Amino acid sequence: MNKKRLEPYLCLFHNDTLIMEKRVFVFCYKTISLISIFTIFFGFAYAIPPPIKNSLDNKSSIEIQVNNKSKEIDNEKSHINKDMDKIKINALTIDENKSTAVFYGANLPTEILSQYSRIIVESGNVKPEELTALQANNSRVFAYVSIGEVSPSRPWFKNIKKDWILGDNKIWDSKVMNLASTGWQDFILDSVVTPLWEAGYRGLFLDTMDSFYLFAKDPKEQEKQANALVALLQKIQKRYPDIRFISNRGFEVLPSIGDQLEAVVAESLFASWDNGKKIYKETSANDQEWLLNKLKTIKNNASVDIIIIDYVEIGKHDDAKKVAKKIEKEGFIPWVSIPSLDLAGVGSIEPEINTYLLLFDSKVETNTPLKLPKYQTLINKIKSQKKVLKTHDIQTGMPLGHMGGRYKSILSALPYEKQPEFYKKWLKKQIKEGVSINMLTPKSAIPDKE
Repeated sequence: MNKKRLEPYLCLFHNDTLIMEKRVFVFCYKTISLISIFTIFFGFAYAIPPPIKNSLDNKSSIEIQVNNKSKEIDNEKSHINKDMDKIKINALTIDENKSTAVFYGANLPTEILSQYSRIIVESGNVKPEELTALQANNSRVFAYVSIGEVSPSRPWFKNIKKDWILGDNKIWDSKVMNLASTGWQDFILDSVVTPLWEAGYRGLFLDTMDSFYLFAKDPKEQEKQANALVALLQKIQKRYPDIRFISNRGFEVLPSIGDQLEAVVAESLFASWDNGKKIYKETSANDQEWLLNKLKTIKNNASVDIIIIDYVEIGKHDDAKKVAKKIEKEGFIPWVSIPSLDLAGVGSIEPEINTYLLLFDSKVETNTPLKLPKYQTLINKIKSQKKVLKTHDIQTGMPLGHMGGRYKSILSALPYEKQPEFYKKWLKKQIKEGVSINMLTPKSAIPDKE
């Protein structure tokens, strides 16, 4: 089985275009874990329960039904008021002691991610106010850090010295670093870790720790690099005693650093992404067996959580939930997402979604749509259920990123036939990705022919 590496997609915005940075290490982690009563007496036994089933499942969704073929009524307000009477929303109770989410994209769904105990992010895509929001529920946020390689896309790449480098990784177009170099260790500590700590991160997601094996072929040199890795992590912990580590695989170096880790991540246990063929597929039986044996050996010999990131096509939410439950049955923490890891995926808890998104057009309505009489019934109904209604002006373009898992529903009263093509394409994309779309008037409904 070929070892896979997960490196974040750096999402940058330029002229309303979402650009995915070349190198992506997708790696996440998600967990829910209840301490067994036996822990009180023995201190060792941990149980990872299945997600808590909501007793109000049959009442927790919003139902906004509009008969697309009903007779048109000119009074738009009356249509909206009529449909709002059909809304049914109930709070979802969530029990979370230990859970993990992974999100590498920009425009983070902080309301959703902050419900997880641990969140892995690409710090370059996180705004200061988003980091604060992620930590609102005392969640610990882990920042991606590549220990053993450096990509030219990193802003500090120009500061790397030649004598810190072991060689080139041509597959990833990156530099493999000499972990035994004092200069590289100091750079990681002072120029990478310290800024992250000062920004508010209290955990690091460590990648490429064993890349030195590409060039260190002699056992003595391999031992030297492994010892240097241990020393580097010790230096980081000495400066920041409260910092925590999660590793991406790194099976070869785990015997050396296992006692310094909180968790180990591996990907594609049951469901994977073939980057060459650009297809989702089931992991082969041989690869499943190999990885399961590796992970169970680690779990039996180290006090670390095992986090699995699997990949399922967007829009297939039920399939993703099945994969997550399958991972949990093995005693691991699941996170099921897409390869770019910029989707609010499926983990070991079911987050409470409290927000609706209303699309409006400031050119034909107003810059303050929530003051319009036609929306007052909608606003009052959602407020009465302690939910939130956000707005988005389509004059600024359509919302960026994947909407799945962010909102209870996307609402619109804009006449469909009068909207620009980008609006129509965006709505069709959301429907394809399984997002709930509810039109508030017959004129705003998407025609059956489309």
